[in-house]
This record gives sequence, C-alpha cells and structure tokens, in this order.
Amino acid sequence: MTAIVSKNGQLLQLIYANKETIALNKPLGCLTVSDPPQSNMYYRGWWVDIPKQPSSHHIFDYEIKKWIDPRSLDQIKLQKWSEIKIDRDTAEYGGFSYLNLTFDSDINSQSRIIVASDLGVPVEWTLKGNEIVLLNSEQLKALKTALAQHVSNCHEKGQIARQLIYEAETVEQINSIKY
Repeated sequence: MTAIVSKNGQLLQLIYANKETIALNKPLGCLTVSDPPQSNMYYRGWWVDIPKQPSSHHIFDYEIKKWIDPRSLDQIKLQKWSEIKIDRDTAEYGGFSYLNLTFDSDINSQSRIIVASDLGVPVEWTLKGNEIVLLNSEQLKALKTALAQHVSNCHEKGQIARQLIYEAETVEQINSIKY
C-alpha cells in the first residue's frame, strides 16, 4: 500500500497498485510514501499526528500545520448567539425556585401556573421532583410573580450576552461570553 501526499503533507489517497499505476495516479508535485499513516496524520518527511480538532468548525491547514476557523467574525457571532438562545431557553424551561421548592417552567407549566393563580382557590401542585404541595391562592399569585421574574431574568441575561456579542471585536472575546 502506498500513500499519495500533497506538497503540504496532506494524505490525498491510499493506493494498492504496482509502481506504474501509482505513477499514473500521482498528481504533479505530490509525493508517494510507503507505510501510510492513520487518517489523523500529515507528512513532513515523517508522519506527524494532527492535534485534536478544537471545534467542529475548524479545518486543518496543511500549509501552516494548524487548525483554523474559516468563519468570519460575523458568522462566529451568529453561532454564539444561537448557542446563547439555547442556553437561555434551557434555563427558562428548566425550572425555578419558589418557597425553596423547585417548580417546572416548561410552556405547559407556565400556562398552568397562570391559570391556577387566577382561580383564587387552593391547589395541590406537583413539583418538578414529583412532590406534591398545597398552595393557597396568595401563594399561587406569588408563584405566578416568581415565574414572571424567572422568565424576565433569563431573558435579561440573554440580552446582556447578545449586547456583548454585538460589541465583541475578537473571537476570544466572543468565546469568553457565557450565558
């Protein structure tokens, strides 16, 4: 088995053939090397392991022998904002605390809290951990307020992150932004 390698050391092809066929298949300027590597290597007189890919967006530049992110700063900002929105939604719908108890806050739970708070009667409520508590009408109204505050806090954190993304001038600044 023979490896056909670009002038920059990129493994282009593995070929099982005689010397004449290999010569016919070798592009101009490329090398042929015996003892081909694993797919995560490049050649520079010997086979070298390619470092671990930093992210799915990175591509290995065989000329400079480094991973690069070919996306523009604006593309990276859009990706970061998408990630922040996912984190924000996860936080919003992942539950919240009231009376030192954890309540569900998915869309259905938010609707149920609003309806229950408007009933004005005590309700047995199933918590996120499936425990059941009795909430009086005042507690239900306060639960609705706590839910509204939870949702507002989640979105406020998202707005702050969005502004930081908008103002970022480097990839490092963008990567440092957390929800």
